Amino acid sequence: MANKTPRVTLGQYKGLAVTRHVRPVLDRTVDQEVTHRCRLHAYYTPTEGPAKRGDKVTFDSEGFRDGQPIPDSKTEKATIVLGTGKLTPAIERAFYGHNAGDHFEVEVTYPQDFQVPELSGVTAQFSIRLHAIAEKHIPAADEDFARSRGFDSLEAMKVQIRKEKQAIHETAADRKAGRDLLDMAGANLTVDLPEKQVAAEARREYQQLEEKLKKSGIPMDAYCKSCRTTPEGLHASFRKNAEKRLRSVLAAKAISEAEGIVAHTDEVNAEYRRLAAQHNAPEAEIRKVLSPDAVAAALVAQKVEAFLLANAQVTSVTDPAPRTAAQTSAKEV
Repeated sequence: MANKTPRVTLGQYKGLAVTRHVRPVLDRTVDQEVTHRCRLHAYYTPTEGPAKRGDKVTFDSEGFRDGQPIPDSKTEKATIVLGTGKLTPAIERAFYGHNAGDHFEVEVTYPQDFQVPELSGVTAQFSIRLHAIAEKHIPAADEDFARSRGFDSLEAMKVQIRKEKQAIHETAADRKAGRDLLDMAGANLTVDLPEKQVAAEARREYQQLEEKLKKSGIPMDAYCKSCRTTPEGLHASFRKNAEKRLRSVLAAKAISEAEGIVAHTDEVNAEYRRLAAQHNAPEAEIRKVLSPDAVAAALVAQKVEAFLLANAQVTSVTDPAPRTAAQTSAKEV
């Protein structure tokens, strides 16, 4: 939507009424987080038993082709966890049932499309010496584990987890309410939306759906039938969405100008760092994809949403907990 900005007149944007929906933190969510933390702190201890899936093994290996060593195939004191896909299936299966100290061989035939062309379709023999096997142990979700993580008790750990989850839900509720308010402010604008821009955006969204359905092998007619609509109905829906998005963008810009809301350079740079960490990518790569103006615009929109929320008539409600499958079945009976 990088076209000439149309002239807009702001309507009401302060004092709007909005319902802020907060998701409840379920007991099972807290319990799942405790289990997750136990798994994160799993540890390994040496075992004399045979190797099995999930064990950590330390070994030497070397591949041979027609009795001659395969270049760069020799490893010493390598360590992997069986079942993580780090080894070819045939080699991994060969470990199962062997004990530390065993020496064994396994034959492997590489696929025709193997990433190393010289080995495509080749049958090779691997000589493996298994040095050590360690068994995985997941701590029990008990008082001892909680104390090992710095809590006085398991209940104290659960209380802290609930607070953390609640904070996440509160933030999500704020963001959703802020977006709703920005949509309201957009709807209250007086503006002549550029027809070409709206039509192009709606067409782009329709084409994206077409491409997605094509990749999935789903005909557009079948998709429309399942959604109880028509191609024309989809176009109308996408056009409505395009108008709504454009109005929100224009509202954010107009409100930011009216209220002096800006994104400073240090905030833009901090957002680049946050995005780089979030996507586990170099900051330079993020900067190639997102221009400073785009990042600044997103930050300004967030600030505008927060401003609207701070100046709105807000009703906060906690949504009811979703029914479990068992509860649904019981009600149906």
